[in-house]
Amino acid sequence: MKYISNGRGQIPLITMFALLSISLTVNLPGLAVSPLMGKLEDLFPGTTQLEIQLLTLLPNLVIIPMILLSGRITNLKNQTIILGIGLCIFLFSGILYLFADSMPLIIGLGALLGIGCGLIVPIAASILSEWFYGTERVKVLGYKSGTSNGIVILATIFVGWVADYSWHAAFSVYLVPIIPLLLLPFMTNHFITKHIHEPAPSATAPAVAEAVKSTPDQQQLTFKHPLRTLSGLILLYIGLTATSMVFTYYLPFTMKHYGLSSSLVGIATAMFYVTAMLGGFSLAPYLKLTKRTALYVCIIIMALGLMILGIFHSTATYIIGVLLIGLGYGFFQPIIYNKTTEIAPTKKDATKFFSYTLAGNYVAISCLPLVVEFFQWLFHNHTANFPYFLNAGILALIFLIGLWKRRSFVWQSK
Repeated sequence: MKYISNGRGQIPLITMFALLSISLTVNLPGLAVSPLMGKLEDLFPGTTQLEIQLLTLLPNLVIIPMILLSGRITNLKNQTIILGIGLCIFLFSGILYLFADSMPLIIGLGALLGIGCGLIVPIAASILSEWFYGTERVKVLGYKSGTSNGIVILATIFVGWVADYSWHAAFSVYLVPIIPLLLLPFMTNHFITKHIHEPAPSATAPAVAEAVKSTPDQQQLTFKHPLRTLSGLILLYIGLTATSMVFTYYLPFTMKHYGLSSSLVGIATAMFYVTAMLGGFSLAPYLKLTKRTALYVCIIIMALGLMILGIFHSTATYIIGVLLIGLGYGFFQPIIYNKTTEIAPTKKDATKFFSYTLAGNYVAISCLPLVVEFFQWLFHNHTANFPYFLNAGILALIFLIGLWKRRSFVWQSK
């Protein structure tokens, strides 16, 4: 059996692949539906605009409370059970999608999909933080971000190709949970504890090993008010996520306004996930290069991308702008994950803390259009470029807050 370093000793390579395979599922809800919007309207005459919106909105709305529930009910002893349940629900909904023959059923399955995904999302990050330490944890969380973003590229290509042959077959992308389900035996506490080579837990009795995992590791920090520190991190995550996702809502309208084919939005979106994936997989050298300015550089990269989208109007410049936004997103996301791990008082609190942080991600995505519409009303500005300038301005404000709070844990990078 091959082993790799986990920052404290060695862990089976198959276990790392198994743990990362969970991240193949977390970005999938809503994906298969997006390219099918127009086709579903034709297949089901009389479909209302609200029903079309619910196809993508409902899974995200259900995911938020399920993430919080997962964080409350999951602990070190039952996390693989909760994970298995979530993956089975996800997979079951994917199978049912293949036979759905009405719009209400497709919408209802979106809720079921959200339940399964919501249970999985916080565990996908916390289970990695449980078994990796220090710089190895930072590295593997980068891999996690790269994996979750990379699968979107492959899935988008697959859905776009297969949808031309069968709209039902497009939903087969939701069968991906079968991969982590098959690898589930390699990520159980029993398997890892038996095969891990660590100085502390591996040489002790199982009960002592459990106690070791429940206490802060040697790199764990101590916070007087951990939830207060976490709330600052969540606000930062919400702000950066919302500003990075603005193009997904408004770029089609901007391209149409300037006489460009909105079909190219799919290419631009794919490019976003390409650089987000590269950012995650190259996090370690990025942190080595930028050191304490890592988050500030992310903000500058993203703001530059937004300004390009607002000022220059050609297919090439749109793709360049989206590439820059994706790169910044790929860098900051695993940084946020690692900081969440460090804030959690003990290993057993990691899933709960991750549930709070990751719920913020879905809140940002859901509320973004409402925020932009509010500022459009406030400034009486409904131009095609306003959303990009507004969010670049928000990033500038976040940057200034970061300078003010530069000594706080949230803004410090190792």
